[in-house]
Amino acid sequence: MDKRNKLIIVLLIIGVLAFCTVQFIIIPHNKAKQDEYNARQNDSLTHDIENILSYKSAYIGDASNNANLFTRLPLNSVPRKFKIDPDDCFLTIYYLDTLRNIGETKVHRDLVYNSVSAMALIDNLKQITYGFSGATFIFTREEIENSFDHDLSSLLNKETWNEKVQSKLHDSDFVSRFYE
Repeated sequence: MDKRNKLIIVLLIIGVLAFCTVQFIIIPHNKAKQDEYNARQNDSLTHDIENILSYKSAYIGDASNNANLFTRLPLNSVPRKFKIDPDDCFLTIYYLDTLRNIGETKVHRDLVYNSVSAMALIDNLKQITYGFSGATFIFTREEIENSFDHDLSSLLNKETWNEKVQSKLHDSDFVSRFYE
């Protein structure tokens, strides 16, 4: 066998090894990391605020912006419908499931998180109503701002968000104040 054929065989072996490494190690590892990140986006305690910053808007009237925002917030896997009242700056979200099916503790925590997120990102949003089969919850901007002691848009960086918003959601007494 001459040098040229040996070189071709060596290059072929290197190519097969590289292909196998990419296909069976690197790609599955990256997919697992992406799946883990996506799973964290479904929980208000681990959601990444930077994932939704592109949905910052001055006005509630942009229906596609609102829908896209809520597809990236916790409870995004629950089917829902939106109603926007641009005159009063209200948003209503009808979730097509029950609290019992989703988990009441999770829903309560996630609704607080989603409300803070939406009001921090949509400047003129005054109120959000969440409807479930058998339950309705209303959050106002005033209530949210008073509870978090900040102008909401000033919270929109990762460190501040983790400290001022997500850390409070670990406290069940804090979360339950919104449902009294």
